[in-house]
Amino acid sequence: MSKSENNQPSIMEALQEAKGFLQTNGREEGVAELLLMFHLGCNKTELLMNLREPMDAVLYSAFKKDIEEHAKTGIPLQHLTGEEEFLGRRYYVNRDVLIPRPETEELVLGVEELIHKHLPGQDLTIADIGTGSGIIATSLKLAFPQANVIATDISERALLVAKSNSRTLGADLTLKHGSYLEPLGHLDTRVNVLVSNPPYIDEADKEHMADTVKNFDPSLALFADENGLAAYKAIISGLPEVLALPAIVAFEIGWQQGAQVRDLLLSKFPKAEVEVRQDINGKDRMVFAWICE
Repeated sequence: MSKSENNQPSIMEALQEAKGFLQTNGREEGVAELLLMFHLGCNKTELLMNLREPMDAVLYSAFKKDIEEHAKTGIPLQHLTGEEEFLGRRYYVNRDVLIPRPETEELVLGVEELIHKHLPGQDLTIADIGTGSGIIATSLKLAFPQANVIATDISERALLVAKSNSRTLGADLTLKHGSYLEPLGHLDTRVNVLVSNPPYIDEADKEHMADTVKNFDPSLALFADENGLAAYKAIISGLPEVLALPAIVAFEIGWQQGAQVRDLLLSKFPKAEVEVRQDINGKDRMVFAWICE
């Protein structure tokens, strides 16, 4: 393999070396390409065009260090880069918040669809419960600029991340600290759209999770009691006190929780139209409710 004049590896050599190292250590080799693009500040096309170029020594050292840390500890790529994409926008993330996932994009798009169907042109007050990095609240504020969007979280550190993201992306959110619906009780207004991606994993399932998740995502945002249903029960029980009917309620769920969350909603609102939707992988992932009375 060719070397540059200062004996630094080419970009291609650095990439192949990293892929092999990750594979040997049981990690996904695709992380190498993504991490290399981050360090080079380039996209996929630019990377391919410059594979034979020598890699800067400082960048190579930093890239190699991150590859070795990921291989050793499982630290997610997003914690090394400090960012993740969600619905075409870049968000800052750290260990205080969940890393945005594609399934949550489907949740947001489903909420937008229901707003256009049921509440077109209306003054909206939207609440995102357990906002984390602020991806849901920020996305909905940018989709509906005239809406009053409230984002709550029990973690003050998570709210700092949400505040940073909303400001960077130009979304004017109302951020409130507290558990589930508690912050909404202190407001003068009720909400007609409520969405949440709450903790829904049973503690008993922790041992079966990948180390990249269980050792790095915040436990507060992952795990819930009562077979993972505690958050839904807490939120749904308080809905009559915070909703302005008619209203839309939307949850992300664990793939085995669709029937239970649907039944929880119907027990509180027997006449609601409740739908369990599957994600792109064919698993139950979202529950949407249209509540008129």
